[in-house]
Amino acid sequence: MMDEIPPVIRFFEMGLGMGPHDALFLHMDARELLVFSQTCHRIYYLVKQTSFSLPRLLSPFFGHATEVDRFRRMQLQSGTLISGSIALQFFNRLKWPGSDLDLYGHRPTANLAPRKSQNQDVCAQLVASVAEKPPSYLGRGIADVLDFHKAGKKIQLIIATSTPMEVIISFHSTCVQNVISHEKAYALYPCLGNPDVPVIHATRVRVKMMDAGVTGTSGAIPLILETAGVGQEVGRQKYVDRGWRMIELPDVRDAELADHTRWVGDRFTWTICLPPLLIAVPDLCGINSWELECTLGSVAMRWSVVESAQLKYKYTVSDTSLAELGEVWEHVASSALAPVDTELAEAVIRRRRPY
Repeated sequence: MMDEIPPVIRFFEMGLGMGPHDALFLHMDARELLVFSQTCHRIYYLVKQTSFSLPRLLSPFFGHATEVDRFRRMQLQSGTLISGSIALQFFNRLKWPGSDLDLYGHRPTANLAPRKSQNQDVCAQLVASVAEKPPSYLGRGIADVLDFHKAGKKIQLIIATSTPMEVIISFHSTCVQNVISHEKAYALYPCLGNPDVPVIHATRVRVKMMDAGVTGTSGAIPLILETAGVGQEVGRQKYVDRGWRMIELPDVRDAELADHTRWVGDRFTWTICLPPLLIAVPDLCGINSWELECTLGSVAMRWSVVESAQLKYKYTVSDTSLAELGEVWEHVASSALAPVDTELAEAVIRRRRPY
């Protein structure tokens, strides 16, 4: 019976562990991998389950795939996001030994045990942290950083003073502005390439991501962002050493870098849908927006933080998007019981402009 199956199909049905298909996929860039995945259903699902596998990414920290799903359910319940180098590895199909897992949580939902040097009452620790942190540290929206260790692996929980997205869009460059929620993975400024190559080429290619139905840009060079806090140059240099070339000012032809409102999950975002959980709750990330402000010699993110007694969480919004939010807020607030975050997310995604 085995002889009746073509050799090429047997090659791609050797299981989902590391096999010859992994080596083949690693030698393809994002565009090639996407085109290849469209040749048949078997390869489509194999690419999806091996090259962009969240259980593979997180298993060193949580173990079995069922534990990864438990963690994702915790993300859903608490609004916790994954970002930092581990999210960049997910999109670039890389593995850097010794990488930490960086989690970004809302301050009210931080309910984990602190380090021995910290107050055993997490709320008290966060109050002390805000009092002790220098303004430059707080300027990036960080209340505190809690460290956890398991089997030699380090997990950092970064507690936001207002919202995790404020911390993420305050990063030193667009290279690391990637985020993974319980439902989707978002590369806000897709920056793909082989880190063994000294320069990541800025070839402009439009790629339709596998199951998101959204277009993204592959091959953009990271943009340096003006942001608060010390150590920004050290952070950028780490990624330069890994193969990314940074630029200080955007090319006027790069629409995703133009001076207009961007939204999480818009057409410039590379969005990858994760395997669905049994609990179907919409992703709230799509409420968040921001703008790039280009001035003479520098580029910076601009946003405001909105909050309401009818919302469970706070969100970042650009000045120009405030009017659009106002158009849907009255209807949502009057037709749903608080909190109305889910209803607002759905309404915003339906109504937001097709940037």
